[in-house]
Amino acid sequence: MGVLSLEQVGELLGTTAIPGNEKELQVLAVRLGELLELNGAHWIRENRLMLLEQWRRVVELKTIR
Repeated sequence: MGVLSLEQVGELLGTTAIPGNEKELQVLAVRLGELLELNGAHWIRENRLMLLEQWRRVVELKTIR
């Protein structure tokens, strides 16, 4: 599937209030695309709270440069 659009990311995670700058959000879009291929949309939706919490930590810790 590749890189998702930010609209697709928001739809899968159930929110458009996703922290991060442009570069960080692009990394998230790539990673969610990978998770979509591996586990499917249903899995992402079932685990969206965990994924959002993990993403918040990534942004807070400035893991992506």
